[in-house]
Amino acid sequence: MKKNYNRLALQGVEIDDMEFVEEFNLNPDLAYTPKLNDVLLETMYRKNIDSFVKDGIEMDKAKSKAGRLRAQAKNDIAQLLK
Repeated sequence: MKKNYNRLALQGVEIDDMEFVEEFNLNPDLAYTPKLNDVLLETMYRKNIDSFVKDGIEMDKAKSKAGRLRAQAKNDIAQLLK
């Protein structure tokens, strides 16, 4: 059985890496590797910026806010991988 590296699986949720690959249209080679999280973090960073800007937040503040969320998620994932 392949090891899932997505954040939810690392937290004990029954979700396969391929579900994220399909949902976000990612390269299937990323599944079952820690690199999947790096790509998901960048994908969510961009989506968060877009969402914040649509909510009326200025671009520089949107990038800053999205960057803080990405940094926190990256730290959480690093702790889960220990």
